[in-house]
Amino acid sequence: MTTTSVVGAEPTWGEATAIGARRLAAVTAAAGLLGLLVGGVGGRLAMLLLAQLNPEVAGMQSDDGFTIGQFTAATFNLLFVATLIGIVGGGIYFVLRGLMIGSRWFQILSISVGPAVVVGSQLVHTDGVDFTLLDPPLLAIALFVLIPGIYAALLTVLAERWLREDGFFATAPTRVAVLPLLLWAPIAPALILLALGLVAYEAVRRTDRGAAVLARPAWRSLARAGLTVVFAVSLVALVQDTTTLA
Repeated sequence: MTTTSVVGAEPTWGEATAIGARRLAAVTAAAGLLGLLVGGVGGRLAMLLLAQLNPEVAGMQSDDGFTIGQFTAATFNLLFVATLIGIVGGGIYFVLRGLMIGSRWFQILSISVGPAVVVGSQLVHTDGVDFTLLDPPLLAIALFVLIPGIYAALLTVLAERWLREDGFFATAPTRVAVLPLLLWAPIAPALILLALGLVAYEAVRRTDRGAAVLARPAWRSLARAGLTVVFAVSLVALVQDTTTLA
């Protein structure tokens, strides 16, 4: 049974919690799946490609502790970690999705380019093995910038589809719809912090003064400006590292 409320009435805390849990579960399911496939499998395929182009480094340890060119038990750790990172990315998307602007194509473009640059700047570095011994370096950089970009683009497409009011997560029994939230178990503190933040936001929104303050467009503009600054700083760092490696 789905949770409903009287049209035009403020949902009760119980109703709001159920709706929020369903929506977070939908995003979590999409994020975990894409983290596994794009981040985990895609990342492993990227390393295999680079290993094929650089047979002399086969058997060496990558900067993340994985054996280049070989399928080992550590590969399963990569898939697990990539899934968890994908879930965290889903939590970030859940919080920030309301800041998207423009037509749908622009939303998908911006939501993919941003994470591609920000995450890519964290992955690309000028020391270690991954980007100094693997040739061509520009290919390695492109692959590990492309992976988070593809993940983010597919996330907004899949998550928004699963968030539809006629979708499974909105219509299935609550105890079934929220099952994907169990994927947060290995990183439960992150889920607790996210939940506390959402509860705090909802509590403020339910007050007259809080609702008036949160309704001001300036808050969204300020948040977008902050994201723009993060993007710009990350872009500069990525360009600098790429120039050094190339």
